Amino acid sequence: MYELIAFCKWCQELSVPELAANIKNLGFDGVDLPCRPNAPVTHQTGPDKLPEVKRIFSDHGLKLERLVTALKETNEETERLLDTINAIGVKKIRIGGYQVPATADPLQLLEEARRNLAGLQPLLEKHGVMGAIQNHSGNTLDVNISSCLLMLQNCDPKWVGVQYDPGHLTLSGEPISLAVGFLGDYLHSVNFKSPRQEYFADLKTGQLAFKPIWVPLKDGLLDAAKVLPALERAGYTDPISIHAEYRSFFHLVEHHLEPTNALVAEDVKYVRRLMQEINHRRD
Repeated sequence: MYELIAFCKWCQELSVPELAANIKNLGFDGVDLPCRPNAPVTHQTGPDKLPEVKRIFSDHGLKLERLVTALKETNEETERLLDTINAIGVKKIRIGGYQVPATADPLQLLEEARRNLAGLQPLLEKHGVMGAIQNHSGNTLDVNISSCLLMLQNCDPKWVGVQYDPGHLTLSGEPISLAVGFLGDYLHSVNFKSPRQEYFADLKTGQLAFKPIWVPLKDGLLDAAKVLPALERAGYTDPISIHAEYRSFFHLVEHHLEPTNALVAEDVKYVRRLMQEINHRRD
């Protein structure tokens, strides 16, 4: 039904051969590679490193399917990176999102985002690479699909779309049918991860407070069994990126390789089982 690729942030510090072997052993079909500031591959180093990274992944039977960048503006660095991305055959990337600082005017930031996205589009088109902003919960301009579409009002969905993250939407409040229905041609790519709201006593106010933690897919708010057929009905055919994010109030499991490997391997098996069940019902 869908190939599964690994957003490999949790193991990106491994050498590339070790990274490839690790992802392959976990049952993935390909890789969703960070290529951004503070990652082993950055916007600046990508033109030199990405061809060799792709070769090593290919040697391990993996596709370098997508890149997660922080690109926002058009400049020489962006031009060089997009030229390389096109040359190695990657057709879809994530581009930079927009946090909303407490002191910022959201409407002014929206206008800035619209200008940047419309300005980036010709460069993406020139190099044959499709970009997308990810919907992301929290105090962000791209908090849900509705707000993403406001940001993309001046963009052609052929070149700039939305990376649909239904896990984040369980926190931002857009139902699956509404989100997928709104997306239309702007549906670019899909991520899976799953939060759960946990409560604690706020000693300052004496009230219960709620904060999301991130858990294995079957244990959280994401209803992957409903998202998968909704994607199929919408005509989506590209891979799904599994995000190995597992964290509580007290511990970031994803900072530890072996426990995260064990959890993400179960997530891969879980999604494959759901897809198999959907295929069986269809037959």
